[in-house]
Amino acid sequence: MKKLLQKRQLVMVTLVLALAAAVFINWYYSDPYRAVNAQPVTTAANTDAESEGSLGDAQFVHGSNIQHPMGASAREYFAGARLNRNAAHDEARAVLSSVIADSQSDPTAVAQASESLQVLSNAIRLQSECEALITAQTGREALVVVGDNSVRAVVGGGELDRQTVTQITEILLQKTGVSADNIQIVELNR
Repeated sequence: MKKLLQKRQLVMVTLVLALAAAVFINWYYSDPYRAVNAQPVTTAANTDAESEGSLGDAQFVHGSNIQHPMGASAREYFAGARLNRNAAHDEARAVLSSVIADSQSDPTAVAQASESLQVLSNAIRLQSECEALITAQTGREALVVVGDNSVRAVVGGGELDRQTVTQITEILLQKTGVSADNIQIVELNR
C-alpha cells in the first residue's frame, strides 16, 4: 500500500513539473519583451558578394514593410510565436492525457489532470477567438496569450492609437472575463 501511495505521489510530482515546464515554454516563446530586446544574429553590412546570397540565406517571398527587431517580418513573427505556443500546448495536452489514460494513476491525479486539460482547452479556445475578433475589428494581426488571471496581446500593423487599444481591451474583457488591470497590450515594433 505504501509503495502504491509513493508511486501516486511520484506521478503527481511528474505531472506538476511537466505542466510547469509547458507553461514556462509557452510564456517564454510568446513573451513580447524577449523578442523586442533580442539582438540580431548577424550584424555584418551587406556587400556585393553578400547581396548575391549564399546557400542557407533567408529570402522573403511574401515581403512586408513591418519588420520585427530580429529581422523577420511581422507575419513570420506571428507564425513562429503561434507555432511555439501550439507546441507547448500539445506537449501539455500529451502529458495530461497520458496521466488520464494511465490505469495506474491515482484518482485525484486523474481528476486534477482532467481539470487542467479542461483549463488548457478553454485557454486555447479563448486565444483563438480573441485573435480572430481583434483581426476582424481592427484589421491587425494579433497573438493572444491567456494565463490564469492575465491576458497579453501582441498586436502588429504599426502604431496603436487610443481607439484601437480600446477595441482590443473590450474584446479581451468580454471574452476572457479578466479585469482590465490584468490585460496587457503590446505593440509589435517595426
